[in-house]
Amino acid sequence: MQTEMILISYADLAVLSVLVVLMGGVLWLHGFSHVRQFYWANLRTVLQLSLMGIWLSWVFYAQNPFWVFLVGMVMLFAAGYEIAKRQHYRFARYQTILIGLWSLSLTALVLLVGVLTLIIQPEPWYQPQYAIPLLGMLLGNSMTAIGVGLDNLTRNSKQLKAQIEAQLALGYSAQESMQFVKQQSLHAAMIPVINMLVAAGIVSLPGMMTGQILAGASPMEAVKYQIMIMLLIATSTAAGSLIAVELASRRLFDARSRLQLTVLQKTKD
Repeated sequence: MQTEMILISYADLAVLSVLVVLMGGVLWLHGFSHVRQFYWANLRTVLQLSLMGIWLSWVFYAQNPFWVFLVGMVMLFAAGYEIAKRQHYRFARYQTILIGLWSLSLTALVLLVGVLTLIIQPEPWYQPQYAIPLLGMLLGNSMTAIGVGLDNLTRNSKQLKAQIEAQLALGYSAQESMQFVKQQSLHAAMIPVINMLVAAGIVSLPGMMTGQILAGASPMEAVKYQIMIMLLIATSTAAGSLIAVELASRRLFDARSRLQLTVLQKTKD
C-alpha cells in the first residue's frame, strides 16, 4: 500500500542545523583544523539547494525547453568548474575546465538524451521532472570520477617525469610512455564508482531509490529506476574518465612528442 509523502518543516531543518553546529565544535575540540570549511560547506549546501528548489519549482511549472536547457547548462558549467577547482595542478588558460566540459558533454549529456528519448520516453521528452534530476546524478558522479582521474594524471606526470622522459629517449611514443600513468589515473577514478556499485542494495539504499520510496512509489518501481541510473552512472563515469585522461595526456606533449609539464600550474592553497 502506497502512502503520501510526509512533509518536513523548516523547524525540523533548523534542529538538524544545530546538530551540525554542535558537531563542528566537537571536531574542533578534537583537533580538526578545518571547522570553518565544514560550516561553509554545509551553508553552501543549504543555500544552493534552496535556490535550486525555488528555480526548479518555476521551471517545472513553465514546461519550457529553453529553461530546461538553461538549467542543464548551468549544472554542466558548474561541474566543469568544480573539476578544475579540485586539481593540484591545472592546465593553463582554463584548459582543465574545457577538458572537463568536453568529457561531460560527450558522456552525461549524450546518455541523458538517449535514455529520455529511447527508454523513459516522457511527453515531452525534455520534461524537467525527469531530465534535470537524471542529469544531476550523472554529472555529480562523472564530475567526481573525472576530477580524481585528472588530478592523479597530472600529479603522477610531475612525479614520474624522469621515467617518462627515459622511455621517450628509448624510442617509446608519447602515448606508450604515458600508459602506466593513464592506467593508474583510470584506476583511481573508477574505484569509488565500483565501490558504490557493489554496496548498492546491501550496504546502502541509493538516493534515487530512497527518494522515490519516501515519496510513496512502489519499491520495485523504485528499484528499476535505480538500476537504470546505476548503469548510466557506470557508463558515464567510465567513458568520461577515459576521454578526460586521454585529452589531458595528449595536452602534456607538444607536436614533437616532448613532455611539456610547463603547461601545468600549481593551484594556490
